Amino acid sequence: MKVIRITAIWCMSCLVMRNRYDQLFKAHNINDIEDLDYDEDDLSPYNIGDILPIVIIEKDGREIKRIIGEKNRRELKKIFEEIIILAN
Repeated sequence: MKVIRITAIWCMSCLVMRNRYDQLFKAHNINDIEDLDYDEDDLSPYNIGDILPIVIIEKDGREIKRIIGEKNRRELKKIFEEIIILAN
């Protein structure tokens, strides 16, 4: 499983969510994480809008889940439980 995390320096939601995601990645042993900057990197392959942060979960090069915007811990936990099921 690979994670693509798209954020921006000016995005307060991105700052808030970084720690939440890092905790979840660690808890689920997810180490393949690519961080992209909204303003600096080429995001054309990902067809994204302007709501940040965006986290894309891929398995075998195919997107299986996209998480957009700020989420509370409970929502993220539920989403990651779904992702683990999809990834297996």
